[in-house]
Amino acid sequence: MKGYKFKLDAVLKIRKLKEERCKMEIGQIQVQINNLNSDIQRHKDGIKQSYESHEEGLTNGLNGQELRFHPYFVSGKNADIQKIQAEINDLKIDVQQKFDELKYLRADVKVMDKMKEKDQIKYKKHLQKKQFEEIEEQVQNWNAQRKQGL
Repeated sequence: MKGYKFKLDAVLKIRKLKEERCKMEIGQIQVQINNLNSDIQRHKDGIKQSYESHEEGLTNGLNGQELRFHPYFVSGKNADIQKIQAEINDLKIDVQQKFDELKYLRADVKVMDKMKEKDQIKYKKHLQKKQFEEIEEQVQNWNAQRKQGL
């Protein structure tokens, strides 16, 4: 709209930027969660492969050192999995907090957008009123000129 300027446009832009930043942070946290889930799956696959190789080794023959190592390997992998699951739980809490923050940021932006819409409508009404006044004045001038010409 030509000639219209919202007084709080800078504040609106800042709030929209905060909302976008919050969305990006949520996305980054979700990527971290997905990476940690793939790490857990990799550890589980490692345990599965260890059991398979252990079974194969038992049929082909293993020495005592290899037999003693297997429980420590599995318990180490399980400990890593538990540590990663704790990190995932912490990240899920962070995501929930970010979603709550995003909810408030969206509400702020929505309020500002509504204010801008109301201000635009008010501006349009003011312009229309001015235009009608100008038209009415021109009609009166035209009528006055017409009466003088008669």
